[in-house]
Amino acid sequence: MILAIIKGILLTKLPGAQDRWELGRPDFLSTIARFVRQGKTVQMCLPAFPFKSVNKVEKVLGTFPDKAEELSLRRLNDICMSIGKIYPPGAELLIISDGLVYSDLFTTPDREVWAYGEALRALARERGFSCIRFSRLRDLVDVPHLPERLDEVTYVGNAFNFRRELMNLYADPAFDPDKAVEENEDVLLTYLGYTRFLKNDLRHIFPSGPGGSARQYKRNVKYIAKQMIIRGNAFAAAVKARFPHHLRLSIHQSVGEHKISINLLPTATTYTTPWHCAVAFRSDGTLISAPKIEFENDPDFELVYEDGRPSYFREVAKGPVEMPAV
Repeated sequence: MILAIIKGILLTKLPGAQDRWELGRPDFLSTIARFVRQGKTVQMCLPAFPFKSVNKVEKVLGTFPDKAEELSLRRLNDICMSIGKIYPPGAELLIISDGLVYSDLFTTPDREVWAYGEALRALARERGFSCIRFSRLRDLVDVPHLPERLDEVTYVGNAFNFRRELMNLYADPAFDPDKAVEENEDVLLTYLGYTRFLKNDLRHIFPSGPGGSARQYKRNVKYIAKQMIIRGNAFAAAVKARFPHHLRLSIHQSVGEHKISINLLPTATTYTTPWHCAVAFRSDGTLISAPKIEFENDPDFELVYEDGRPSYFREVAKGPVEMPAV
């Protein structure tokens, strides 16, 4: 029953992708059963919520969490609450931010990663998402002389140390991203996801100018994507070492045998993550997601601000818009 609740938010498989859910199911059930036998809260972990896309021109509304993140956190919290209704010890979800793992590849300032993570935590507290916990890269590596609680200065001052220690401890010198993409379908699906968004985003990070060739741009996309694969492999090893008994969730497409790939947004449109899109409410209350520029260019939608920041779009209607309870 617990696994069935989680299965309700599985990612839809890409056309042609293998589905090995039934092969992974016994291991997922075994992980859950370990908690149930001991009468303990079911612990899940999800590496996610790094920072907002660098493509602020077309994709996202700013650098801070907005309605997209709020709805994603609510969905995750609701899953835990639903588990609690059939299993009294309940469930908790640990979000492990992978922002610092990749931020320098995108020239995203460490301060921006910190601010995004802090705002996300504040959002969870304010909305009463009591089943959500948070962890950072510092919890996965051993960097000496850190204060018990990080602030912005100590976080930024040690960001390089966290990344360096991650790669020193968990990077596999024998790992070949080209071979992994060729032989491992999970890695291939993740790589394809990376290249898909990098094709749109990389020009906002490293403008090639009028003399830049399309061929070189494609090479750059593939290079950054494979660097992400290398770092992601090390990060996954660190997560497994630190949280070996947690049920492992993922935002990436997979065959479903080794991790549970979930959809963070309850949208009626194509899947994406909240840090790569904007969300909008149609007049009938349904939620859709798209690059923000699509809503900006559509006269049927207007931008809504919350707490002085742009948060989401809503369809302009003659009558009242049916907003869902959020």
